[in-house]
Amino acid sequence: MVDLNLNHLLRTEWVIPIFLGMIFLASLLARKIKTPYTMVLVGIGIAISLSHISGFGPIDVSQFKVDPKLILYFIIPPLIFEAMMRIDREQFKTIRISALLLATVGVALATVVGGLLLSYVAGLPTIVAFAFAALIAPTDAAIVIEVFKKVKVPSTLTMLMQSEASLNDATGVVIFSSIMAVALAQGSVLEPSVAGQINVNILEQIGHFAIVFFGGIAVGLGFAMGARFLIRLMDEPFAETALSVAVLFGSVVVANALQLSGLVAAAASGLYFGNLVMKGKGNMSEKTLMYSSHFWEMIAFFANSVAFLYLGLSMDILNLGSKLPLIAMAFGAVLAARAVSTYPILSATHKFTKEKWPASWRNVVMIGGMRGALSVALVATLPESEFKEILKTITFGVVLASLIVQYPILTRYIKKAFPETTIQQ
Repeated sequence: MVDLNLNHLLRTEWVIPIFLGMIFLASLLARKIKTPYTMVLVGIGIAISLSHISGFGPIDVSQFKVDPKLILYFIIPPLIFEAMMRIDREQFKTIRISALLLATVGVALATVVGGLLLSYVAGLPTIVAFAFAALIAPTDAAIVIEVFKKVKVPSTLTMLMQSEASLNDATGVVIFSSIMAVALAQGSVLEPSVAGQINVNILEQIGHFAIVFFGGIAVGLGFAMGARFLIRLMDEPFAETALSVAVLFGSVVVANALQLSGLVAAAASGLYFGNLVMKGKGNMSEKTLMYSSHFWEMIAFFANSVAFLYLGLSMDILNLGSKLPLIAMAFGAVLAARAVSTYPILSATHKFTKEKWPASWRNVVMIGGMRGALSVALVATLPESEFKEILKTITFGVVLASLIVQYPILTRYIKKAFPETTIQQ
């Protein structure tokens, strides 16, 4: 007797065919309605969740449980690695100051400004306000880059947003982890309402961040440098591509084991591997280079699909509806924090360095700071408590608002800012 129970199928070998079917459906719909397929995947995930809540859905999404650490350690790193692989080292030098400042100082500024606004304007407990500000600060450039593909945006601007998004994930995770350590020490995770102040040794936290961030860079570069010597001993596309996979996950696992940033390690190893290993003289044949590039494009496509489908399936739309005023205030605070953390930095680098950012480019960077699966995965890693429920509701609401509001605004603005460009159909 064949078991046709869909919940059983969802938990077994049918997960992969169902997932691939959703990707195929999203791609078809995206082409028809001219919307990024990642957004369509979020919509499909939300639709499945709503159908289950209404009692008409054939699939119980509560059975579809994904460990958020899987997203943090195995889905986000390949996206970062592949994005940094495609960045040319010489071109990166032309935007490195702005990218690094946005990814570090910018995230810290966004956390402070967002936390203060949510604490004093929205009235959230201090520890909740700053924890949310930290986990929502990292941006996701996936949808932005899809918009850029349709409009011929300058490559320098594309590179800045890719680099910032690849590096600021790690900063957000480190700051969020530090705030959570304080919350646990004060007992605020269990009773967030009693947390009036956050007692943090700023110098100690800066030192901790420097160790975690630059330690991650060292680990990533170490693995990539080792691969540069090993690849000269190989002459087979599959083995050389497998080496790139080993570099990524080896650097991530070792960095995490040493309590350093695995995400920064992924970024550093990707930049080095893409420029000095793949494109290094005498390292890879043209055939292997093409094979490896296509392999990582496919990996990034599936990783992106998993991340955005996970985002949609995680949404509790009914709960979000009851918290709309709070979510609206939080979204406003996030936008204000983004503005404060981007305009001053880009204005300073425009004035004092060779990195020039016209006003319209700065606006694109500000509007394009959309949020994604990393924020949802971070809040999902917290232990069950009132603290988590508050953070989860605000996070889901702001991420969804970011996709719905910022995407159309960004698309319209880019068309106005770069009128001489053509839309690729």
